[in-house]
Amino acid sequence: MEFMNHLGELNRLELEIRSAIRNTHNSDKKSIIKTSNNSKLLMQHVIDEKIPTTKCEGALGVVYASGSFMSVDRIIRDNDKFKKSRRIIYYLDSRPGQIGSTLFLELLKMKNGDKFSKHKFVLRIDQDFFQKERINISSGEINEALSRMFRKTMLDFFGVEGRNFVRKPFVLRMQELNLKQNRNVNYTTYKREIDSQTDHFLRKLNSSIY
Repeated sequence: MEFMNHLGELNRLELEIRSAIRNTHNSDKKSIIKTSNNSKLLMQHVIDEKIPTTKCEGALGVVYASGSFMSVDRIIRDNDKFKKSRRIIYYLDSRPGQIGSTLFLELLKMKNGDKFSKHKFVLRIDQDFFQKERINISSGEINEALSRMFRKTMLDFFGVEGRNFVRKPFVLRMQELNLKQNRNVNYTTYKREIDSQTDHFLRKLNSSIY
């Protein structure tokens, strides 16, 4: 899929994240479990920018469940094999999950070589996502989460060199869960399905190298 089409899907997910932030803020409940009457697969599998796997340094497998969670499988290339790293789960009814998923999606929108100011990026996230909903999340929390991504969790995919954003070559696969009517949406319920899809994705990556 071309980058602009891929960007459209990320923008749609951004609206979903904003909705999760708004619903959490307006609810007295500590946890929000949503159900869906939509049995259609909303987002097809996406291979970003058609990067040949021979030139990739890794891959990201993203599964999104509206209002509940986003899972991110990090797949790293080690010599001529792709291997899984530990999965990240962003729970969308929690502060860390909302901050992390927002930063992750916004980083995915950026291109390699884009001008980048960490201070301005953090300020924009704070103003556009949290201050509008009057949610008390400090810029320090956002800055800490972003630093952790650059230093650790997303080190193999994103970074900053001088004043430029670095987006390393990787394959991106995204899917929105096919939610069944009146079914509780939680990560535990779908873990086995996500594991299976990730293993299939990994096999495809490894088979395409040779």
